[in-house]
Amino acid sequence: MKIKNIVLASMIAGASLFGASAFAATVGKTVTVNLDSDGEGGYNAHFGNNFSSVNSSNSFTDKYLFTLTTNYDSSASLTSSYLKSSTIKDLLITGLSIVQYDPVTNAILNTYTGSNTTTGITDNWELSASGLSAGSYYVEVDGKVVGNGGGSYGSDLTIGVAAVPEPETYAMLVAGLGLMGFVARRKQAKQA
Repeated sequence: MKIKNIVLASMIAGASLFGASAFAATVGKTVTVNLDSDGEGGYNAHFGNNFSSVNSSNSFTDKYLFTLTTNYDSSASLTSSYLKSSTIKDLLITGLSIVQYDPVTNAILNTYTGSNTTTGITDNWELSASGLSAGSYYVEVDGKVVGNGGGSYGSDLTIGVAAVPEPETYAMLVAGLGLMGFVARRKQAKQA
């Protein structure tokens, strides 16, 4: 009789755990952002999202699409605000990245990952990516709505013209290659 009770209790516990996880979902949005000219050849964009108690226990992946027509350097920052239910943050940001992808196949070509720089009562993330080539990109924000208070985040994307090496840099490169060739030739002559 005890075994039947243990099996029945296990089945009820398993069903309740399965039922609780069935309500969790992945929510998110995918939108194209407007890149505003900064007047100096670069661009800026601002975007974000809000979450309420309706989204409690949901994970999210938000993607903000943009296209580059030439080489650029980029940086992004994110700040989130949230309430605190007991000892946990109601909105937890778990990732910030810039992703280059193929718009035809959706294959990911490059990923530039941000880092969490939180020091106070808000989540803060930063990232920088140098030498982005022309192509399709998106800023990805990942997280989870942990508590009923939800929260919101805002993000800034700055895209600047990629630095072009100075002529002196090219001269040093050519001189270094010439020196390496000279040393290799001399070593080869010595061995012969």
